[in-house]
Amino acid sequence: MIQLEQKQQDGTLHLLLQGHWELAQSVAIKAALKAVQPAIAETVVIDVHAVVHLDVTAAWLVYQQVQRWQQQGHDVRFEHFPTEYLGYFDAAAKETEISCATPDKGRLGGVSLMIRRLGKQIFSLGHILHSATIFFGHSLVALFSSLLSPHLFRIRSVFHHVFATGISAVPIVALIACLISIVITYQGGGQLRDLGAELYTVDMVTISVLRELGVLLTAIMVAGRSGSAFAAEIGLMKTNQEVDALQVMGKDPFLILVVPRLVALVVALPLLTIVADIVALAAAALICSTILDISFIQFFTRIETNIEFRTFAAGLIKAPFFAVVIALIGCWQGMRVTGSSESLGKHTTKAVVDSIFLVLVLDALFSVLFYRLGF
Repeated sequence: MIQLEQKQQDGTLHLLLQGHWELAQSVAIKAALKAVQPAIAETVVIDVHAVVHLDVTAAWLVYQQVQRWQQQGHDVRFEHFPTEYLGYFDAAAKETEISCATPDKGRLGGVSLMIRRLGKQIFSLGHILHSATIFFGHSLVALFSSLLSPHLFRIRSVFHHVFATGISAVPIVALIACLISIVITYQGGGQLRDLGAELYTVDMVTISVLRELGVLLTAIMVAGRSGSAFAAEIGLMKTNQEVDALQVMGKDPFLILVVPRLVALVVALPLLTIVADIVALAAAALICSTILDISFIQFFTRIETNIEFRTFAAGLIKAPFFAVVIALIGCWQGMRVTGSSESLGKHTTKAVVDSIFLVLVLDALFSVLFYRLGF
């Protein structure tokens, strides 16, 4: 955690830095420095003697903000700031000024610009991976702590989220499954009827729904519905400093906010998948009886005879893994909200996009794995 204390004294703004100013806190550091608004022509003194640890990334962020204040006409002084950092930053700033004053021309200038952009992208990706790894580790520790210590497990919160993410989603999931099943039956059944093989429509629809479409469409709907809700709820708590309040009270935010949502979604998504499979097969049976003259009894007898249980299991096995991805991505993006409405909307959108993308990647990996195992 970081702290930035401001004191006014004789026309001078004293900024006292406290806590751990490190790479992991870079987002909070930027927000804290940006919130400081010195008066016109006011002197700013930055004192870091109370900082527990100041790494080079945090020091560079402070140095960049100091340059902005100096450009605005403020006199900025450092106290107890590491001299090796200042020497390195001053040399880097002078090198940048020289580079900007005499830019490279032609191909060398283009290559230099590309390398800089690539470096920024790699640094940004590294920061995201670092944040995701820390979040996953904290979530795993909190999950095992709650499982090993039942008094820490918030069972009422789990039931609440099972209702919010599972039972409340049944109508929309059933509707989507029904419509997709109708589309597949019409499109595939029409083609197979022209070939005189309309009976194989039952196999086609059943395998498609049970192995792939039932669980995949359910996961995508849950990602859009519950993943965004997780990010928005936790993000709003971050904006209102409720997460910080939990930490001040000695509570673990991961035990209270992340674990109940994770466990609830792991329970709810397989149940929603079963509902989607049942509704989809019922809709397919109805369409087959209408356009292909395949009765309900023929339809389900064909399923019982030709479709193995492992076809259903192959789809259901994926559901808990999809649930873990959706819950963790949603909660992680919520925890990354920095305090503005723009940040809240940005990370809520990212929660949905990243969840759907990773669900599709995971589904592709499962397909390769099942093929290799002959499952």
